[in-house]
Amino acid sequence: MILLFISVTLNSIIQKNFPEEYAERKTEQESLTSFGVDLMPLFVMDVVLPCQKFPLHIFEPRYRLMVRRIMEGNHRMGMVIIDSTTGSIADFACEVEITECEPLPDGRFYLEIESRRRFRIIRSWDQDGYRVAEIEWVNDICPAEGSIERAELQELINNTAEYTQSWISKAKEAAQYDPRKLEKLHNVESMMPSPQDPERFSFWVTTLTNRRPLEKLELLRIKDTRERIRRGLIYLRAEEQGCRLQ
Repeated sequence: MILLFISVTLNSIIQKNFPEEYAERKTEQESLTSFGVDLMPLFVMDVVLPCQKFPLHIFEPRYRLMVRRIMEGNHRMGMVIIDSTTGSIADFACEVEITECEPLPDGRFYLEIESRRRFRIIRSWDQDGYRVAEIEWVNDICPAEGSIERAELQELINNTAEYTQSWISKAKEAAQYDPRKLEKLHNVESMMPSPQDPERFSFWVTTLTNRRPLEKLELLRIKDTRERIRRGLIYLRAEEQGCRLQ
């Protein structure tokens, strides 16, 4: 109760003596907790593709603050990597949703994350120790409904769906004595989107194998669904043959 009284009193003093700064900070804070379609807090760690699910341990103070703010809003943030070719934050990233959040007594968080949509970073800046970006959502250039190209794409997707189901079955059989790998395969399988969603399906295909960060970043940049599926199939067939593309 005493702490609440102090916070309310301090807030009143700041609002009275620094009205312009207070209004500016309030507007900024509201935008960061509601997260409009063009503003995204960034967790700088790795390249994530849509249709992935994984745990995340938050321990750095700056990201603890970010997660607290996110959980007051829409539970979403962007995951991005430092591009090794430029030394700066990559131009493409992926929105992820916090589906489970376990706060710990010392301020850390254990999170369960599911990746949603990709976006391009227009610009980014530091906000209270972490990065925030102005973004634009990116979609594949898809053939028009009813066109021959769309029918050919759907046929490719249907054939790929059959192949991936067979591939997963064989992979699970091979991993029957490896609980960790088996759990990973079950997680990947559970994230399979409908083949009627070509773009998300194409991303999911590429998550079946482990790729290097720059490979995944290139997959985010591609706007051709067919090309992404083609690459995903190359990765799967290479792994099926027991080799790793370099």
